[in-house]
Order: sequence, then structure tokens, then C-alpha cells
Amino acid sequence: MPRFFSSDYVERASLRDGTPIVLRLLAPEDAALLRRGFDALSPESRYARFLVPKQRLSDDELRYLTDVDHETHFALGAVREDGDGRGNPIGLGIARFIRLPDRPGEPPTAEAAIAVADEVHGQGLGKLLFLRLCAAAAERGIERFRCEVLCSNASMQALVGSLAMDTHHHVEAGVTTIDFALPGVAPDAPAAAPPPPGPMYRVFRAAAENAVGWLFRNPR
Repeated sequence: MPRFFSSDYVERASLRDGTPIVLRLLAPEDAALLRRGFDALSPESRYARFLVPKQRLSDDELRYLTDVDHETHFALGAVREDGDGRGNPIGLGIARFIRLPDRPGEPPTAEAAIAVADEVHGQGLGKLLFLRLCAAAAERGIERFRCEVLCSNASMQALVGSLAMDTHHHVEAGVTTIDFALPGVAPDAPAAAPPPPGPMYRVFRAAAENAVGWLFRNPR
């Protein structure tokens, strides 16, 4: 069947404050845009996303993050539609998943993460990226998302402690690894629609605000 999230996917939306945005799949040409976004992060935000101190992205890392097949490694970006007024795009958020090797008796699983620029926290972008990422993963046969969350603050510890008993998670070296069953989400679900029930969205929302790893502690 035709894919909704194919190479020609483009979606226009507005954030709660009226900021017009464009959602599209990442391409190799976005490497410079991703580098600028990384350079704008504080050291704390970089650590929260990568789980290690990091000063810069290498060319190999940028290639790994942008030259993706959108099948086993899917990446969706949000940019400000009007850019910076000088013809340069401004990235506001990224959502991605990377399929893990299949294991006998286990559902197809992908590591997933969402990151949203500080300037648009609380404007609904994280939820929109979450909805689209879930739908894109389901299109590709993924049944479960895995995310890695830093447990270095009380609010995150309380959130992890509130997870349902049927959520698989474990803690090691200050990082909680959590597996969630993928919720059913339509690919064109309205941005104003309520998020899926359960703890998954709450964890990803917190993760988008700098409490999750960025999926490439061991980039290929």
C-alpha cells in the first residue's frame, strides 16, 4: 500500500502561538541545518540528548543522522516556514526512530526520541512530532518503541516510578531504558487531538525537553 510518510511528504501546521511550520523527512542536505541546531544547544542540553559531554558533531555523525533510508532509520524534521528572513531555514524539532535487530519471540522494536528547540517548548510541537512518529513507525511494521531517559532529576524519577506495571523498563548507570507498546495513531491525526492514553506520551514529552538520549551513542 502507498505510504503516507513517503519521500514527498510535506505537512504545514501552526504552533499554538501562531508560528507557521513545515514538517518533512530529513535529507542529506539538512546536515548544515542540524549542525547549526546542535551548536545552539547549551552543554546541559547536549548532554541530556547524547548522554555524554559533546562539543561538536563530526561529519560522520551528521551523515549518519541525515543520510537515512526512512525504513529502518526514520527521521522527521520541523522547520520554521518563514526561516530567518534571509533565506536560511531554522530547525525547531526532530523526531526519529531506529529499528533494532529483531529477536525471536519479541515484537519489532525501534529506539525512538524527540527533541524540540527551547524557543518552542510548550507550543504543541512535541505532541505533533510524537503523533507523526508513531504513525510512521506503524507504517513500517514497528510495534514497540524504546527510549532512554536520564534519571538525574526528581521529576523524571517520579515519572518513571508512575509507569504502568506492563511497561518494561530497567535502570543502569543513571539511565532508564523503557519499552512501550506503540499506540494506534492515524497518520493525519489533528495536532489538537488528545494524546494517546497511558504513560508513553508523558515520557516522550519530558524527553523532548532534554531528558532523553539522541539515539546514536554508537553511530554506525
